[in-house]
Amino acid sequence: MSNMKPSRLFPLALAFLLVSTGIVGAVEPKSFLVFEVGRNTYTITDGRASGPQIQQRFKVPLTEEFISNFRNPRPKTSSGTGFCCGGGNLKTSAGSTGFTWWIRKTADNRWSINMWAGGVETIKGVKIDSARPTVSQYLTIKRWEDLDMSYMLSYAGMNISFTAKYVTAKDIEADGHIPAARVQKSDRSELFRGDDLSNLPLEIHCFFQEG
Repeated sequence: MSNMKPSRLFPLALAFLLVSTGIVGAVEPKSFLVFEVGRNTYTITDGRASGPQIQQRFKVPLTEEFISNFRNPRPKTSSGTGFCCGGGNLKTSAGSTGFTWWIRKTADNRWSINMWAGGVETIKGVKIDSARPTVSQYLTIKRWEDLDMSYMLSYAGMNISFTAKYVTAKDIEADGHIPAARVQKSDRSELFRGDDLSNLPLEIHCFFQEG
């Protein structure tokens, strides 16, 4: 029979609870990558909104663990390990317009980013290919704080936009709830579990990959 008093058991039990639930040691991220996809249909004759208007946002925390997954490029053999977010296409239409956003660390410790989009949309029963599926937007930044990118594809009667930007934890609170994306490491193990996005209309995939 243990002689340990109840008054000593309580702090031990509390400490076990905090560690086992991840409360102790958990560091709140100070900033995030925030992506937004917009699908807006309109009437060609007067420009008024028509049909479904979709705006979907998701975030990725910029933690030390996230940054540590970038690997520096090796000359002539690899561009290093970069991070990719892709999707934006309708879950009900796999070939619909989607985007790809790719960032990697350069040899001089800057950040090189490419963003492009493409797909096929069915408008009034007619399938239309995106006008410029291979055009890529390119940006090099020194700091994450400098990140603010946008990309748009326009069809007759539909505009589809993609944005990626840096947002501080303080500012993100003012934007209301933004679900977190699931993120995989380059070996496809889980880095961030993210939120359940199954009830949202657009596909999203985020992962690290060797270049």
